[in-house]
Amino acid sequence: MDALSNVSRRQRPVLIGQEPGLLLGDPGQTGVLLIEDWGYEGLCARRSFRMLAELLADAGYPVLRADLPGMGGSTRAPEALVGIADLDLATDAALATLKEEGGCRRIVLAGMGLGSLLAVRRAVRNRSDVAALVLMAPMISGRLALREAQIRSAMIAERTRVPVEAGQAGSVTVAGLSMGPGLVADIRGSSFGEAAIPDGFPVLILPRPGRSGEEEFAAALLAGNPNAASHGFSGYDDLITDPTLAEPPLADFAVVRDWLLRHHAPEPLPAAPAPSRAPSASLAQVSASGRIGGEGYEEEVLVLGRRGNLVGTLCLPTLPGSGAETAKDPAVLFLTAGGTPRAGWALSMRESARALAREGITSLRLDLADIGDSSAVPGAQVPEHYHPRQLEDLADALDLLAARGHARVIATGACSGAYLALRGAIADPRIEAAVCVNLQRFLWDPREKIGNLLRFDHDNTVAYARKLFDRERLLRLIKGEVPVAALLGFLVSRAWTKLERATAPYALGLTLSSRLRRQVQSELAGLARRGLRLDLIYSEGDPGLAFLAPALGPDGRDAARYPGLSVTFLDGTDHNLTPIRARQTVLAHLRKAAGRRPAQTTAD
Repeated sequence: MDALSNVSRRQRPVLIGQEPGLLLGDPGQTGVLLIEDWGYEGLCARRSFRMLAELLADAGYPVLRADLPGMGGSTRAPEALVGIADLDLATDAALATLKEEGGCRRIVLAGMGLGSLLAVRRAVRNRSDVAALVLMAPMISGRLALREAQIRSAMIAERTRVPVEAGQAGSVTVAGLSMGPGLVADIRGSSFGEAAIPDGFPVLILPRPGRSGEEEFAAALLAGNPNAASHGFSGYDDLITDPTLAEPPLADFAVVRDWLLRHHAPEPLPAAPAPSRAPSASLAQVSASGRIGGEGYEEEVLVLGRRGNLVGTLCLPTLPGSGAETAKDPAVLFLTAGGTPRAGWALSMRESARALAREGITSLRLDLADIGDSSAVPGAQVPEHYHPRQLEDLADALDLLAARGHARVIATGACSGAYLALRGAIADPRIEAAVCVNLQRFLWDPREKIGNLLRFDHDNTVAYARKLFDRERLLRLIKGEVPVAALLGFLVSRAWTKLERATAPYALGLTLSSRLRRQVQSELAGLARRGLRLDLIYSEGDPGLAFLAPALGPDGRDAARYPGLSVTFLDGTDHNLTPIRARQTVLAHLRKAAGRRPAQTTAD
């Protein structure tokens, strides 16, 4: 039987006031509320927290994950939050929702970073329905946490070579995500020590190794609380490196599960009649939350797909005149980039979808399998980026949009999402346009291994070479933490493939790169004959440009051979398009593909 056929592994969208959430697992007396971290760390940990929810649901607990106000699918802008009281209210609402929807009498609050602070604050306010606390990378000092955020912001800006855009006075911005001055001030003044934990209260703390404040807090807690336990959060640093490179700390999560089983074993409610097995058609397993919304749009979180494992957000126009006639217009399908969840880097996909809705354009933001909130397909490659199986996810999304009246679709994505948009346009005629941002490959070379590319070549070649000789990497090399043989093998293979790719236009089909080039050109010609619009957008210096030249010549100068194909270059931006100006350019391309006039001219 398919592992996902177990009802406990099917997520159910719920509304938490006016914020979205996902409930997983069978009803039970004791539930677990997972409270994510804020901003960049929460973005990196999204997939891992879904995996933690799956682990706990399999152990018998109902588990709720809720988007913090301002984050994920929230209707609020992050910089608009007045202060931490907004987050406290959201925590209270999420706990009440879990009790109602999961049948719970007792709730375990499990939070990471800022989420740990919110968990402690809720237990201090009202401990009557809180069974235990799990504090991962606890924010024992808000001032120190903000200092870490500023350091991370500077490191990301250096890595991407894009300066941090100025926000409101007193705000903190990391990777395009801003925390407003009110929330910054409240966090700066927040702290908790062992005295904040009620006497004898069951608590598991996971301090980060080497963070003396957290380790001292854990030691003090263990000394005075017989129901406290501690475990070093050894997987934290690998968890928050980057949304695509993030490694789920499964060993640490297993400790959390085992501790809960010892202290609060699950108590299931009387079983409801088992549902009949749903048919395999991709529309047969759609479930949806109610709708939330803001000015000119409303949204609905959906669980969909032939396996019931995909999660997406449907964004609908609500302005006058945006009724049934909008079904005549194409819908936009946003596909996730790398491991970044469907809200997008710096909330770019979320904000673009809502901007399009205000102009009457429907869209679906989709987490592909094993990205963000969407569960993995049993037995699938990990990670699944660039794998042909992802075309199943694409087809399921197209089926859903067709069922909602949108037979014509514009597919868009960045990086690996751009690749799937292009391959989907080639495979499925329901896609009438594709807007591809920083496309890394036109066609996958079967000699390449995605694991090696992510491990050794995630950044561009110059940046990677620089990292090879930085002090930290050299120390890791000396300690044996870097797989030298695999690294050298990758570098040799990459050099040879690069040379072969450069000769592809002249090899007359005698090399694999030459044959791949011929197939790409044949496919582009086929798209042109179909009348498909294909917009290729590249950041200046992006690694994908190395693959543009073999297909379309230097700087894409041969694009004119294919009617409907355009190539646009953006300066002053990074691979993820962190600057707002760059994202506005992409939005203008989507408007144009949908037949709308540009709202504003943007500089490329």
